[in-house]
Amino acid sequence: MIWIASFPRSGNTYVRNILYEVYGLSSGEYHREEDHPLEKNYFEYPFVKTHLLPHQLEPSDPSIKSAYLVRDGRDALVSIAHQRTDIVAPGSDFYENLKAAIFAEKDTFFGGWSHNVAAWLDRADLVIRYEDLLLDPIRVIERIRKIVELPEPDPSKIPSFEKLKDGKAAYGARKSWGYSEDESKKLADKAFRKGISGNWKTEMPEELHELFWSYHGNTMEQLGYTMNGELSFPDPEFDHHILQKLGVEAPPKPGKKYRVLLEANKMNTRDNDGVKRYVAGLINGLIPLSSNENSKWHIDLLINKDIIPLKDYARKMEDDFNGDRETGASDPKSPLRKKSLFERLEGFMQALVPDRWIKWLTDHNILIFHKTYDFLKKAILTIIFWLQSVLLFLPRMLYTLFLRYKQERELKAISSRISHYDLIHVPLQQHYWPFKYAKVPLLFTIHDFTHKLFPKFHTGINIRNAENGLRLILKKQAHMLAVSKSTLSDSKKFLSLPEKNFHLVYEAIEEGKFMYQVNKEVSGKVREKYGIRKDMPFILLLGTIEPRKNVINSIHAFLLLHKRHKGLNLSLVIAGKQGWKMKKTVGYSKLITFTGFVDDKDLSALYSEAMALSYVSYYEGFGLPLLEAMRCGTPVIYGNNSSMPEVAGDGGMGADPSSVEDICDKYEKLYFDELLRLDLGEKAMKQSLNFSIRKSTRETLQVYEKIIDDAHS
Repeated sequence: MIWIASFPRSGNTYVRNILYEVYGLSSGEYHREEDHPLEKNYFEYPFVKTHLLPHQLEPSDPSIKSAYLVRDGRDALVSIAHQRTDIVAPGSDFYENLKAAIFAEKDTFFGGWSHNVAAWLDRADLVIRYEDLLLDPIRVIERIRKIVELPEPDPSKIPSFEKLKDGKAAYGARKSWGYSEDESKKLADKAFRKGISGNWKTEMPEELHELFWSYHGNTMEQLGYTMNGELSFPDPEFDHHILQKLGVEAPPKPGKKYRVLLEANKMNTRDNDGVKRYVAGLINGLIPLSSNENSKWHIDLLINKDIIPLKDYARKMEDDFNGDRETGASDPKSPLRKKSLFERLEGFMQALVPDRWIKWLTDHNILIFHKTYDFLKKAILTIIFWLQSVLLFLPRMLYTLFLRYKQERELKAISSRISHYDLIHVPLQQHYWPFKYAKVPLLFTIHDFTHKLFPKFHTGINIRNAENGLRLILKKQAHMLAVSKSTLSDSKKFLSLPEKNFHLVYEAIEEGKFMYQVNKEVSGKVREKYGIRKDMPFILLLGTIEPRKNVINSIHAFLLLHKRHKGLNLSLVIAGKQGWKMKKTVGYSKLITFTGFVDDKDLSALYSEAMALSYVSYYEGFGLPLLEAMRCGTPVIYGNNSSMPEVAGDGGMGADPSSVEDICDKYEKLYFDELLRLDLGEKAMKQSLNFSIRKSTRETLQVYEKIIDDAHS
């Protein structure tokens, strides 16, 4: 037997009728539905239709050959919504049925379109696109010969759509279930609605189309489906395995590959900041290339002086080596990562205090634990400094000279190890050091210039490192990649480089991590986990409480709003690490919740629950939290400066970060105008669809290629 699998309403019945009419081959059906019978001998047929996921099959033997039929997910879901409205639950609302099919909560709708497709793309021996089948049925069905012998076809017997709709075909009208001719005809008339591609364009409302794309867009693009409805082939670099299963000839193996070294030390830190998210997103976007033998790219990672092939790094992540995809080698629990003295001190102090006490102290903004740790840390550092200064002056000087000599040797050794690359990409200018003697083209990602524009927001050492990185860029006349137009503009002000050395590629987020969370049960558990009140809506502030993020003014704006409107039913949730110098919000402790660090897996629920995200920063090179919230359909209130207006677009309102009154005005407007919130939420999701890891990765590779080709010309 051969499995003929598909998501419902994807043309599987049409394939069965072609096999029967044109090839004379009958087929069975395997399902788990209780409202109609299952043939006892279904597995004796040469072909068996199913909509189930691979792990639900019986027999479950993975060696049984299979073909998967896929259709534009929008057409499939529009059709399944109509089927529910017309047949399954007559009179039910089409719009709500379509929305439910997009969400596919709790593994309904056969796991959901993307989940069903992804599972079968791995399992199936070949893939058939419904749109290709309509254009040339015989040519497409003949591809099944790769997995099983077929009789010679009779093309004159291809069943017409009219025959299917009239209930005259062998399959699709439930004749085997005891339906009369009249009942079969009525059923077929409803079941076979139009039989064309692109029907979603007139039947799927724009806001649901954007919602669909936020959930399923990445899978759609992998299969060659575009947002505007045009059909193309999967990308030969990123989707080579799908291309092969579709029977499309891949480009030949390149004679010579582009060799790129990506500096990725951020993946071995405990940070979870924007730069690490950028590096993690880029690596995840590049990973599909590592399994493509015909790729023109060879990419390695430099982590802690080790050069790791991307393929090996991907394999380690698949094996759960040192944590998940985002943290990679940075898992603080990893036995391969040594903890610093102060990390061990922090762990010792935490071990002395019960977890419930720590939570109570944090919830009530009592900072004695933090102050004690801060005092001890400063005291130890001061003692060490004076011991070194007074007692170890000469040994220290000699040791410093030795370190410099050792560092120079290391730099020259690194330079010889990386000399064969065509390009080195450094995602953070502060990580310039290993490349001082590099003789190959360099590309630095510039995230912002806050160390120049707002030096008070930075430590002295960070400013020095950032400046040293800029000096190396100028000395090497390296290329720079800006993450926003705002950062590109600043780069041209501060860096004297040829115009061709400036590049722009927007940052992005991993789409699968951030999407509107409809399940209130899940959202409720997230609220409970972080101590967020369930009895009132909230504004969300996300980020470490530090001066540049302007959390203080945002809190004051929230308090001002409550002064303007006594008894206002609104709370404030501050998600992120709490600053140790944060003043107490006396009298408002029940309205303000500090969650501490929030796990990535909980962010979608938090964004979706929020009335708005407040991110009124003084300056951002990009502003990833804005995009994360917008992807969840949440309107944003942002600092009206730097990159934030170009990221937010029409999905929010800008505010003056220095004006508590202006921030408060925006809060007030959003709170009291529900229609405005809904409108901005829809626009926020639409704007977010302009950014994707796939797009960002592809454009980054285009920058690589241009730099390398120019260097070799």
